[in-house]
Amino acid sequence: MLYEDKLVTEEKEYPIHQVFDLSYKMLSNRYGFFYLHTNKGVVTLHIKESPAEFIKKFRTVERK
Repeated sequence: MLYEDKLVTEEKEYPIHQVFDLSYKMLSNRYGFFYLHTNKGVVTLHIKESPAEFIKKFRTVERK
C-alpha cells in the first residue's frame, strides 16, 4: 500500500524518504520481482502482476 508518507508491504513499513526508487522484472505472465531501493539496501518482493501503475503513483509522492 502506498500512502503520502510511507510504503507498506506485508512485512514492513518504509518511510517515503527512505525509498529512492522502485523497479520490477516480470519473469513470466504469472510472476516476477518487485524491487524497493531503500537507504538500507534493495528489498525484493514477489509479485503476480505488473506494478507499473503503483510505480506511477509512487512518482507523485516520492521525495528527492
